[in-house]
Amino acid sequence: MFRRRLTGVLAAGVATAALLAACGGGGDDAADGPVTLKVLTWEPGGTEYWQQVKSTFEASHQDIKLDLQSVPFDKYPEVQGPYITSQSGPDVMANNAGLELFDRRGAYTPLGDKAAEINKDLVTYSGACEEFDTSKPCYGVPFSYQGNVLYYNKDVLTAAGLDPENPPATWDEFGAACDAVKKAGKTCLALGLSGTFPAYWDFPEIARNYLTEDDIRGVLNGTLSWKDPKLVQVLEKLAEITTKGWANKNAPSITMLPDGADIFQRGDAAFAGTIISDAVNWEAFGKALGDDKLGVTRWPAINPSAPLAGKFSGIEGAVYGVTKWSEKKEAGLKFITWLAGKENGELWVKYAKGQPLNKNVDPALLPESPAFKKIQELIAEPTLHAGVMLSGPEADALARGWQQVTLGQLTVDKWADQMQQALERSPTKKQGN
Repeated sequence: MFRRRLTGVLAAGVATAALLAACGGGGDDAADGPVTLKVLTWEPGGTEYWQQVKSTFEASHQDIKLDLQSVPFDKYPEVQGPYITSQSGPDVMANNAGLELFDRRGAYTPLGDKAAEINKDLVTYSGACEEFDTSKPCYGVPFSYQGNVLYYNKDVLTAAGLDPENPPATWDEFGAACDAVKKAGKTCLALGLSGTFPAYWDFPEIARNYLTEDDIRGVLNGTLSWKDPKLVQVLEKLAEITTKGWANKNAPSITMLPDGADIFQRGDAAFAGTIISDAVNWEAFGKALGDDKLGVTRWPAINPSAPLAGKFSGIEGAVYGVTKWSEKKEAGLKFITWLAGKENGELWVKYAKGQPLNKNVDPALLPESPAFKKIQELIAEPTLHAGVMLSGPEADALARGWQQVTLGQLTVDKWADQMQQALERSPTKKQGN
């Protein structure tokens, strides 16, 4: 989907004025000297990229200084939560697109029609807007394209007697490959089950084999029960990954980032299901293993004839919004508007090696990596990302249930029961209302 275009400068000015008025005015924006804007982030793209963001933005906005508070991704909710509870702290904060953002929408200033102007040059699924609908309130601005692929180590496949140029394309082929890799003394799939990673990185790739886009929207609005056979089958296949021994034995006790990713980067695993942008993308793995040793493909298809089996689960990356309590809303709006622009899109490509959303980024800047080029082929046929349709309680229950199933403490049916209970606790879902 693409954002609507705002057709007049006057309309944009009215929208900005309305935004600032609704948020209590400019506050410290009117003070003498540069405004210091506090930004809470987990630094998607890495420290070097964010250093470039700070220096480049400040060079062209000498009335604003950025004070970046960086928090590790797995600790981010712990740090952000007290700010939201106390309604104080950063002027701009990040959250992942979708229900993670919507769960926290009370912390953000809705952008109104300004969202359409800011995002006019972005390719987007409206993941910053409630119900993925641009006619509903939007709470921030994304700038990166995100989604899931399966990376593989060509050397590990070769050592296991497999063809590194033809990775497994079906679930049965993947199981056979895992058996061969294990026999060769390596882990098949590097995996960490703590935190939200199972929801964002693994669940969508299994779900595409059983759900239609209407079903995925049913997950979003709570009308698809976790007792539905389709979702039970998704849980069964997730369970197979660990109960069949395809993953590292310590998967239940570690996070995917950094622990699971490190297993793959060390050359100790054949596969890693991660993302196309940010810290565990093709660029980081290429540096660790060598670009010529790194392959990338779709997750293997369980039901190759399923409508979404050959699609790419695509979504915006982190969304940056202005907090409701900020007294520097005008400066915050300037910053997030700049994040969506071409200049930052090119910084994202150059320093983060990520996939930009801005359509005006100079194609000459795009990397020459074989893995990056393969990703361009995979993302050409996108579908909705089922993972970001999960509420916070569901994402937590997915990870916890998978850990318990792996350890033999829970059956898949009981896992489905826990998922349904989590759905019913979800404040952002109406369960059909």
